Amino acid sequence: MNTQRRLLEYLRPFRKILVAGLICAGITSAIEAVVALFIKEVINSMTSGQVGHLNFMCAAVILVFIIKGIFTFGQNYFLSLTANSMVARMRDNIFEHLHSLSLSYFNQKRTGAILSVLTNDVPVIQDAAMNLRQMISAPLTIVISLAMLFRFSWFLALVSLVFIPFMAVAIQRISRRIGRISRAVQGKLSDVTHIVEETVAGARVVKSFAAEKHEIERFRDENARTLQTVMRGERRRAQLRPVIDFIGAFGIALVMYLGGNMVAATVYLRRAGAAGIYGHNPVPFFLRQFVVHHGLTVGAFTAFLFLLDRVARSASQVGSIATTRQQALAAAGHIFEEVLDVVPDVQESANARPMPEIKGGITFQNVSFRYSPEGPLVLQNISLQVEPGEIVALVGRSGAGKSTLADLIPRFYDPVEGKVSIDSVDLREVKLGSLRSQIGIVPQETRLFAGTLRDNVAYGNRSATDAEIWQALQQANASFVQGFEEQLDTMVGDRGVRLSGGERQRIAIARAILMNPRLLILDEATSSLDASSEALVQEALEHLMRGRTTLIIAHRLSTIVGAHRIVAMQDGRIVETGSHRELIEAGGYYANLYETQLSGFE
Repeated sequence: MNTQRRLLEYLRPFRKILVAGLICAGITSAIEAVVALFIKEVINSMTSGQVGHLNFMCAAVILVFIIKGIFTFGQNYFLSLTANSMVARMRDNIFEHLHSLSLSYFNQKRTGAILSVLTNDVPVIQDAAMNLRQMISAPLTIVISLAMLFRFSWFLALVSLVFIPFMAVAIQRISRRIGRISRAVQGKLSDVTHIVEETVAGARVVKSFAAEKHEIERFRDENARTLQTVMRGERRRAQLRPVIDFIGAFGIALVMYLGGNMVAATVYLRRAGAAGIYGHNPVPFFLRQFVVHHGLTVGAFTAFLFLLDRVARSASQVGSIATTRQQALAAAGHIFEEVLDVVPDVQESANARPMPEIKGGITFQNVSFRYSPEGPLVLQNISLQVEPGEIVALVGRSGAGKSTLADLIPRFYDPVEGKVSIDSVDLREVKLGSLRSQIGIVPQETRLFAGTLRDNVAYGNRSATDAEIWQALQQANASFVQGFEEQLDTMVGDRGVRLSGGERQRIAIARAILMNPRLLILDEATSSLDASSEALVQEALEHLMRGRTTLIIAHRLSTIVGAHRIVAMQDGRIVETGSHRELIEAGGYYANLYETQLSGFE
């Protein structure tokens, strides 16, 4: 299915509203064309002295424009409703699809490029959709006006049509070039958005290194390149209107010459009833013979010029619509390519079933994993059994594969070989939501959302009562919340900036407690905290881990000495397993890591 057809599919749910708008647009265009008849009758009444008929036509014009106003309102309202509803549906679709994509997509794509789809591409389509009224009314006006032109004079109407193919060729060539440039513009806007997102998110780093000038220059350079690309398209757009007007001027001039002579011949012949000479200028012979059979009055010719002007204006609108269409198709193509056509790496099977209530047994069976088809294996033939209620710590140097192994449990990724099971249930056979809702995760860098403390603590259990939230906060050693004036209604700011690192971490623990998960993943939850905050968080984690299967990823080995079992990893492989005492006595890889840390602290 091509891009245009896919874009039009977004109109399908609103086709009834669209049809109502089309009907109103058709009636409006017809009324505007009928105005030409009033012009003809008024002028003919004036020239013939029919005052009574003139007065009647003037009164009728008022009634006609009242009716036109009603249908113009309907046209604008229904077509605007259709356009805005279509764009809203597209935004919903994009946002929904983004949340269906796997973590690998967000790891590979720049955040700015993703944001650009919603901030740059969708507005282009919205602008095009808002021109839906012109897209419909302009062609309708051309068709209806041409029909009326043939009614007044088929000869002059045919003369007018001679120039339409030249307009069509000009519109097609220029709009095609604009389409190519528009695709480049969307890519450039994506780059600009990426720089903005990157520097705003990293504002602390930028200021820490006094790199404001560098970032400003980087943005200015990219913005200048974007401007150059945009102006290439604008130059093409600016060419279109003068070209259409220039071609149309030839047509109007020819019609005025032929029509003017026809009117003059008609008037003279009707008055003199003889040879076609008026003043000192002879009427062309072929026109004199034509007029004998097909006369043209002053009123009819004036109405003809009125309609011809409407055709010319509508043709110019069609030219603008063609360029807008190319821009919209370029933006839509970018949206489909960057988001909507991306297939999630992790998908539910067609016959996926809800995950039974988790008891806590985890099995990794000959698991291997790589982040990309061409990349190296990050995990190699991992086999590990975790018993229900067991606390297992994963240790190893950076890049050993600890976090990657933990990410396979909530199915953020799927292994390329082997399988992961919980309570003997293959994770590929269950629904993702039912699996993840039973797993609590406390990451190293806590992500809080702009909103209240209540919103953030209850993020995984939105039906929780205030009493349950306070209980979770108490278990997470988050008594600091009671000191806030607005308590649970306290706004935490963007990414929780109004809270300290330790406070954010305890809110994350309270959030996990409120979920009441059977399986818990602690990803270096205390590594970035000071000693006092770490003690509070560690105590809260001990409350959280009681009776739950827990997987701990830790660099500070002193925090996991009480784990039931420690799994040491190196280069994507398990090299040792055992309790802290057993591994220290073995004097192997873990013992070396532990001694290195102790000597470092000394």
